[in-house]
Amino acid sequence: DVPEHWALERLKFFANFLGGGTPSKDEPKFWGGDIPWVSPKDMKSSYILETEDCITQDGLKSSPCMLVPPFAVLTVVRSGILQHTIPVALNTVPVTLNQDMKAILPNEQKVDSRYLAYQITGCQNELRALWVKQGATVESIESQRMADTLMAVPPIAEQRSIANYLDAEIFKLD
Repeated sequence: DVPEHWALERLKFFANFLGGGTPSKDEPKFWGGDIPWVSPKDMKSSYILETEDCITQDGLKSSPCMLVPPFAVLTVVRSGILQHTIPVALNTVPVTLNQDMKAILPNEQKVDSRYLAYQITGCQNELRALWVKQGATVESIESQRMADTLMAVPPIAEQRSIANYLDAEIFKLD
């Protein structure tokens, strides 16, 4: 149930998705650069500023990695952690992702990234039940299920108000 003036829309109708990859670990020239490479081990906070590993421009060009623009909603899509949580973060700088990650790029005119990240975090028990593949050896999120999920979409001004309120409340708690 959502307020009457909110829409219920499938995620795929207001967002694009980017996956990740890994440059060859056998090529030293691909690693140690200045491009953050996000993996599940980096998903410990709500915002990604830097990562444990970085790749070079050569690593970016020579791999399936793509540069993800700032303020994408980053999610872990393959990891044992999905048994109990869906890690979510926003990147504040351009990043690349490993293959266990996905970036959700919302249409900025329609959906605020912070609001979407809060919605995924706040509804993660329900979303884990919908998204996580059953019977897999490693827990993973099925991309099509994620894309087809109905999400509550209030007017953009209201989304920003909700995100600002939650930011302020979390700041107080921190």
